[in-house]
Amino acid sequence: MARGPVASLFRAYASKSKISRCRVFLYNQNFHSFRQFNNWVLQSYHLSPFDVTCHHFSTSFVDLINSQLPSSNYPKFTINWRTFSSFDQDGDNKNSANSELEENDTVDILENVDENTMEDGADGVNESTFSDPLVVDNENRCVNESTFSDPLVVDDENGNQDSNDLVRKENVAFRDAIELYRELRNAEKNDTLKRSDWDTLQEIFYYFANSGWAANQALAIYIGRSFFPTAARNFRNFFCKKSSAELALYLVSIGPSDAAVRFLFPIFVEYCIEEFPDEIKRFQGMLQSADLRKPHTWFPFARVMKRKIIYHCGPTNSGKTYNALQRFMEAKKGVYCSPLRLLAMEVFDKVNAHGVYCSLYTGQEKKTVPFANHVACTVEMVSSDELYDVAVIDEIQMMGDAFRGYAWTRALLGLKADEIHLCGDPSVLNIVRKICSETGDELIENHYGRFKPLVVEAKTLLGDLKNVRSGDCVVAFSRREIFEVKLTIEKHTKHRCCVIYGALPPETRRQQANLFNDQDNEFDVLVASDAVGMGLNLNIRRVVFNSLSKYNGDKIVSVPASQVKQIAGRAGRRGSRYPDGLTTTLHLDDLNYLIECLKQPFEEVKKVGLFPFFEQVELFAGKIPNITFPQMLEKFGESCRLDGSYFLCRHDHIKKVANMLEKVQGLSLEDRFNFCFAPVNIRDPKAMYHLLRFASSYSQKVPVGIAMGMPKGSARNDTELLNLETKHQVLSMYLWLSHQFKEETFPYKKKAEAMATEIADLLGDSLTKARWKLESRQAGKARAKQQKDGYKRPNSLIKRYKETMEDKHSPEECSKKVAA
Repeated sequence: MARGPVASLFRAYASKSKISRCRVFLYNQNFHSFRQFNNWVLQSYHLSPFDVTCHHFSTSFVDLINSQLPSSNYPKFTINWRTFSSFDQDGDNKNSANSELEENDTVDILENVDENTMEDGADGVNESTFSDPLVVDNENRCVNESTFSDPLVVDDENGNQDSNDLVRKENVAFRDAIELYRELRNAEKNDTLKRSDWDTLQEIFYYFANSGWAANQALAIYIGRSFFPTAARNFRNFFCKKSSAELALYLVSIGPSDAAVRFLFPIFVEYCIEEFPDEIKRFQGMLQSADLRKPHTWFPFARVMKRKIIYHCGPTNSGKTYNALQRFMEAKKGVYCSPLRLLAMEVFDKVNAHGVYCSLYTGQEKKTVPFANHVACTVEMVSSDELYDVAVIDEIQMMGDAFRGYAWTRALLGLKADEIHLCGDPSVLNIVRKICSETGDELIENHYGRFKPLVVEAKTLLGDLKNVRSGDCVVAFSRREIFEVKLTIEKHTKHRCCVIYGALPPETRRQQANLFNDQDNEFDVLVASDAVGMGLNLNIRRVVFNSLSKYNGDKIVSVPASQVKQIAGRAGRRGSRYPDGLTTTLHLDDLNYLIECLKQPFEEVKKVGLFPFFEQVELFAGKIPNITFPQMLEKFGESCRLDGSYFLCRHDHIKKVANMLEKVQGLSLEDRFNFCFAPVNIRDPKAMYHLLRFASSYSQKVPVGIAMGMPKGSARNDTELLNLETKHQVLSMYLWLSHQFKEETFPYKKKAEAMATEIADLLGDSLTKARWKLESRQAGKARAKQQKDGYKRPNSLIKRYKETMEDKHSPEECSKKVAA
């Protein structure tokens, strides 16, 4: 492969009593324009004219040569260049030989140059990357003896060169990569090398195979990262079988380094283009099918519409969602996209209560109201095929979510609606502006402020939950802490607590919220997780943070400022009993962090999430046959290309389900894709087992049954409560799958709905009666160990007798008898 234009080369001969010849190779990218400097050199140093081709480059010229002449009339000048390799194009001097050179960035000509007439000339050099050192031999003086191929050679007056100082080998560094590759390909066998040189050569190719630079550059010729090690290994075998001694020794002289990688890479490119055309073509097609750039072009019907985007931007309790819903109810046909099932259910009830017929579509349930032109749905379930007058996308900042962000991005890009109302905080405002400029949609921004400012109470609870008051919401970030707080409050105060956390069904959370909002009962304190941050309308007087750190699945980290603001903003609600919002912490140590989080502006989201549709995954899978679905997902993540405003959403949970389903035979690609998106808790072995059973039954073309009994009553301890939660998750998963596949394959949908409703009621009843304390995992392990150590298998009578006799004759017993 051609290495670029020919570099500049000139030779100068100094006029002295003894004739010495010097030849200098110059890297052309150090020159901006050579003509002006050429004239300056000729005038300053009284040299005869020499011609150098003028090349214009972006880099500027620094110096030409540092020539140390014997006369004081000749000042020094230097050349500084980047490393390169080149070849002698016309071989003007047959007596010149290669010299052993040392890496240096400045060429120096020694002072002992004789005064004779200087000749001029120019040779072409092919540019590359490696350093150009210098050797000067004048009479008996040898400056450098390290091996390199780009010399400045000075001969004595008889034109003889010292063979002990110069290595006679081909000027490999100056030769073209195509020429070198052709010689390697046509060679019958390699030359013999020393064992040490052979080991060095292996180290060089090991360095090449592990070079990140080479792997990145190989992508330009469609050699993927996964195939690059194989290509590098085959190239090594090819090179070692065909290489000449001169080429091998030249590489050995460089050693395992970046210079060797850059020398080998053009030859590697020629080798790959000739040896792996099918792999290159396959990878090129794979990249094209995994191209996720310009996602707005995925929705051509939305692009031909002149849509109006209204961004309702503000914090919680600012009225932004209320105004968007008013416009939703006024429209002839509209859709509301919710982040949660619970919020979709609330909007469904509210809109129907105002006399506007509205249907409910979520992954687990579809309630179609006759004559309804409005739909309340979860954002994943919204249809981009329907035409609407008004669409509302709530919590638009979720576009930046690492797992679910793609659903909000699809809704914004693909909804066919005349008006699209976005509700959220300012964190994604700039990215929405950029998207609207790409789609050509009109953007209108409506900014809101809180009705009442959020006030931080300087006086914390001082670490004592006895200071909790009616209307408080104590926020904890783990299920264990939630129940510990509930037990402590109900044990030491007269308050009763409602409980809300993410693992609870929406129906149970809604029942607990209504219980807390009702002023005519004894449940006046709420203990909740971060699930309280969205989806519920609660009459909270004060939000109290039990702590401001949580476990993120890997380690304990501080709660992000955006999440703190979202949760604290739930305090105070216009038109409720507590219009003023208050917030504080349980411990004084956390108060400063709370204040700091509330002062911080919303962090700007730079990228939003994307994930491919099934059709895109299917097209990608067609490019790489004979591969498993998990491997295909892995390769898609490696191969996909995205614009700077987007990222590929994390799909670890999808890959884990896909790995589990590999043992199930008879599932099509689309079936696997749908099963992998089922709402399952991958950390719950029971839930994963039921999903595997559902998939196995489906693959066998038999009706998928529930095969799960109903609990006898409400939970009496934490184990039974967890069992109820798991049962409801399995039923919810069954209902979700029944809407993804044909009805006859999941025929027990009605039964599953009835069981899920009953279990949700049992969970609500269990939470109100909960008085137990959760055991820690370490405590459970310690108790199990204690039981294991405490129980011993009964010994025989003979063994008992022996143990008794040993105890009697032990030294301790004897000492006691002596003392007595």
